[in-house]
Amino acid sequence: MIRGLYTAAAGMLAMQQRQEVLANNLANINTPGYKQDVGVMRAFPEQLIARIRDQEGPDIQGLPTMSGQPAVIGRLHTGVYMSEALPVFRQGDIAETRNPYDVALLDNLQPDQDGNERRLFFIVARLDNPGQAAQPDQIRYTRNGNWSVNADGYLVTPDGYYVLDDQNRAIRVNDPADPANSAGQQLKIGDNGALYRADEAGNAFPLPGGSERLGLKVVTNPLQLVREGTNIYRWEGGGQPEDLEQALQNDRTARAQGQYTDPAVEGRFGLKQGWLERANVDPAQTMTDMMTALRAYEANQRVITTVDGTLEKAANEIGRVNG
Repeated sequence: MIRGLYTAAAGMLAMQQRQEVLANNLANINTPGYKQDVGVMRAFPEQLIARIRDQEGPDIQGLPTMSGQPAVIGRLHTGVYMSEALPVFRQGDIAETRNPYDVALLDNLQPDQDGNERRLFFIVARLDNPGQAAQPDQIRYTRNGNWSVNADGYLVTPDGYYVLDDQNRAIRVNDPADPANSAGQQLKIGDNGALYRADEAGNAFPLPGGSERLGLKVVTNPLQLVREGTNIYRWEGGGQPEDLEQALQNDRTARAQGQYTDPAVEGRFGLKQGWLERANVDPAQTMTDMMTALRAYEANQRVITTVDGTLEKAANEIGRVNG
């Protein structure tokens, strides 16, 4: 009976943590590029209960009764716990904003040969000197394409990270010292990440900072990313995520060698300027899950109340000697 209190309390704690995860998902429903978390519920290890200093007990099928050993009573499950919250990197819906500094990343990359999921990410970094390329340990990953231009003319995220190009350099859109050479609202981002500015006649010109292409990485098994903020991830896997251009070349080589015919990367991604990828949170399903977690929490609460009342009667009524 006492164990029942611990089992019900473990269930309440697990439901409380799951509710916090669901509430965080719902709170970020309007955050561009946000990926919802899913709470992973696990059972505590099963325990084998036995009576000590008692050599007699019922025979339990599958469990031998040995002389001189405690009598086996049976198995006991001690509830559940939430071991971790895992992000779901499913593609979110996209919405048009008509802002040239908004970019939606679309991908449908095929899994690798081991079945691991693959996703595309923008690379960003916090830099003390934006004129120098970012080091590998400074690079972070995001799906949030809601950017702006800071006072120095660089593309930055809402959290102040510099958006990087394919050379790990900060992307400079405007040059305050040379407005005529600045892109401003004429910044163009191609479907493959190409960067340039265009005049009214449609002529293309390079950006002031010399960046030619957005920095895009193919992350295999994105569950090895660690969330540092709402939309920023740090890579904790082996090696480094693959450059998009290298992934495309590997894809073409594999198909040329007959390893597979359906492209895994080429033609399975794209960028849309003036659009944003929305959070992949389903509000209706999230609300339903929150109600389910609340009902489970209340059920465990009632179990504790019932067991507590039973223990009170056992201590105050059954054990009382009426004189």
